[in-house]
Amino acid sequence: MPASDALAEIRTAARLFEENLPPAQRKRLGQFFTGLPLGKLLAHLALDDENVTILDPMAGNGDLLDAAASAAQERGIAATQLDGIEVDNATAACCRQRAADLWGRSAGVKSAVIAGSAFDPAVIRQLRPEGYDLVITNPPYVRYQSQKGDKHGSAAIREGLCSIIEERTSGAESKLWQILAAGYSGLADLSVPSWILSAVLTRPGGRLAIVAPATWRSRDYADIVRYLLLRFFALEFIVDDTQPGWFSDALVRTNLIVARRLTDDEAAAPLAERTSWANPRWLQIAPPAANAESLVGLAFSGMHPDAAFASWARAGGSAVPNIDNRPFALTEEWKTLAQRLQGKAWFQKAEGTTSRAAARAQGRAAAAVPEPLQALLPSGSTLAGLQTLAEGPIKVSQGLRTGCNRFFYVTMLAEHSDGTATIEASESFQRLRFKVPQEVLRPVLHRQTDIPGFARGQIPSARVLELSNWVLPEDRETVLKHESAYRAGRKTLPRQMPEELAAFVRRASRLALDPAEPSRFIPDLSAVRTNVKRPGIAHRIPGFWYMLPAFSARHLPSIFVPRINHGIAAVSLNTLPPILIDANFSTLWADGTRWTNHGLYGLFSSVWCRASMEALGTPLGGGALKLEATHIRQMPVPVFSDADCQKLGSLGQRLASSDYASLADIDQLVLAAAFPSANKSELTNYARHIYERLDASCSARQRIAS
Repeated sequence: MPASDALAEIRTAARLFEENLPPAQRKRLGQFFTGLPLGKLLAHLALDDENVTILDPMAGNGDLLDAAASAAQERGIAATQLDGIEVDNATAACCRQRAADLWGRSAGVKSAVIAGSAFDPAVIRQLRPEGYDLVITNPPYVRYQSQKGDKHGSAAIREGLCSIIEERTSGAESKLWQILAAGYSGLADLSVPSWILSAVLTRPGGRLAIVAPATWRSRDYADIVRYLLLRFFALEFIVDDTQPGWFSDALVRTNLIVARRLTDDEAAAPLAERTSWANPRWLQIAPPAANAESLVGLAFSGMHPDAAFASWARAGGSAVPNIDNRPFALTEEWKTLAQRLQGKAWFQKAEGTTSRAAARAQGRAAAAVPEPLQALLPSGSTLAGLQTLAEGPIKVSQGLRTGCNRFFYVTMLAEHSDGTATIEASESFQRLRFKVPQEVLRPVLHRQTDIPGFARGQIPSARVLELSNWVLPEDRETVLKHESAYRAGRKTLPRQMPEELAAFVRRASRLALDPAEPSRFIPDLSAVRTNVKRPGIAHRIPGFWYMLPAFSARHLPSIFVPRINHGIAAVSLNTLPPILIDANFSTLWADGTRWTNHGLYGLFSSVWCRASMEALGTPLGGGALKLEATHIRQMPVPVFSDADCQKLGSLGQRLASSDYASLADIDQLVLAAAFPSANKSELTNYARHIYERLDASCSARQRIAS
């Protein structure tokens, strides 16, 4: 290694290179590099004396390779191979130069930084065929939409990954890897195939060390990653940041994951048949543990605090201020995951015929309580059998997505006695004001700021243009051609738009919202052009781009909750009749008559459900909580009798009338169903305990004031 001054100069040059990357390129390629302090913490947790060959398949400017080499040197580990792959040529050149300057002249150390896609089989053939002792990486978290049309697009990535698996694995193991590569969702971001690739490149007995957003355990499409870790690896550590977080500009908090790859024989058995599990630790590091050089520099003294931290973590040492160290139960992780995956074809293939029966039996068992929720419940309490919302009549989804709110959303200014209304269009139309028939306007709750007034009975001023029964004059002829189809479907013919409305729709049809794509008009937007229905086999009557699909229960729900919550998540009750709820909210309703709107409102206002939402949502970088429909569907709830549902309906009605004393009765009823052996006094104490833990959890994720 070079002297300290030269070392600092090399790392400063790498950081300057990163800062000067074009923002658009950074977003497209996911070029948000790890940084040395975070990298060294991860490397020290993952390194042991046998980790002498190291790879970063998404190397960026070389932060993690530098961190691994530095950690090895501090620990007296003689690394012999330090390799990297980087898709961007200029960034690969920076990483290659950094490698040459740092360890290129060290005796016995070989290094290769390859410019190219890590999903190109020709690139992977240049790596060690037997795999690496340590694969350490920060995968690019690039949204799937940005991969379309790219030479490294999603289809090419999957094809390349399958080819790499075919070349580097064999037998039953290869078949299982291929199931995962073929089975991950097309909606997944680039990190999911990156996880699979990195895992394949880790030799049996070697370690995988990953930098990941906390969403790796909550997004539907990331469930395959959780399965991969359980099936092929012995999970050792999960390290969690707290506010204000390690990446100050990140929207989502960060996890570090370290896992040892199992032998082929150990990984061969389906998880449903596994009887022995690893005992990983969940470590949470608060900002006061850090100094300028290390994320744990104030918690551990000495020249190498990260090494001391890793040694302490592996030994299960005594408590350290500002660092939480608790066990992570993999049996519960597996139960929770199995519930989520029962209907997935790839999961059934991976677990095999004998394990499908076990999975079905698991489905009939009580719902598992996810570990984050267990942490909020009283210790030693005996729970009843629970079920997830996905197993019952309560449905969860997301509110209205129009595909172009700037056209479909307008603001109500005034209603007139002649049946018209004056509205204001969005900024994209210079806030144009014009008159329309009142019938084309549907109230919509669009933003969280509308909720307080809505709770007091005020209808928001936002309106949706519902034009399914109106056509432009120039489209009238098409409608008349299919008059018989309308009659056969017992539908009335759409009316012709009045001139002011028609002029607005025509103007929108010629408007390009993105200056970078001047020929892409509103009707060409991906979620708008699907409104067009050409009569034929699939559709009997025509549909035009300005006609939204029919609204359904998810758009007009019983209750709803913001998807982004800055405090403790709280549901709101819709009106009767219900108004439209925007996609900024997760929406809930029930099939059948057992659950009334007020019953759902009462249930989800309980301390049990609010704690569940806190536990299952994803903390964001700014301290908010992201609460998607997929989180809520997995919420475990007690099984209620018909009488319980009726009582919750009455209590929810009282709560909606601002009778806040009813909340204690709601908590008693819900907790009595969850803890059937507890008496009233114990249930009161349970409620108090959960509220206290809920408040503490919410406070812990809030950004620390500057």
